[in-house]
Amino acid sequence: MLLGNYKLNSRWWRNCIIIVLVLGLFFRFYNLDRKVYWYDETMTSMRISGYTQTEIVQEVFDADIISVEDLLKRYQYPNPTKDFNDTLNALAGNPEHSPLYYLIARFWLQRFSHSIVSIRFLSALISLLALPCMYWLCLELFQSSVVSIIAVTLIAISPFHVLYAQEAREYSLWTVSILFSCAAFLRAIRVKGLL
Repeated sequence: MLLGNYKLNSRWWRNCIIIVLVLGLFFRFYNLDRKVYWYDETMTSMRISGYTQTEIVQEVFDADIISVEDLLKRYQYPNPTKDFNDTLNALAGNPEHSPLYYLIARFWLQRFSHSIVSIRFLSALISLLALPCMYWLCLELFQSSVVSIIAVTLIAISPFHVLYAQEAREYSLWTVSILFSCAAFLRAIRVKGLL
């Protein structure tokens, strides 16, 4: 491999890059069930279930005692009485949240288990798509596979990206969307294609 004026032992660098990539993949899926399911993630689950915060307040504070199990079943997992339209309606009052992630997550939870690990696993899987998108973006920017590989390696072990990959939030999908759209835009400019 040639990086600038430096000639690098390709076997040694290849092994280092593979190790770092494997560590990045490992950290994205490590301890998904052991971290605190914090407020923003509960809001994600609430929107996936098709409820708005106002609806929950009206239903919960009616003087009846509600068990924790009932709360979780009804408001933290896709409710069979609600559908994709209800999920979209729950998001309508919050335009800062793109509906694509929530619809994908609702579909995911309906097909797989309704658990914290399952919803976080989806975000971690989506975050893996950032790696080839980063490679493509750097190829378009620098026309160098060495720079692209280094960038992929950095994003793979970036604490910022690993942290957001483990949250039940749309941040991983945003990262993938931004990287992909920037790479596609640069490619369109380069080949003078239609945008």
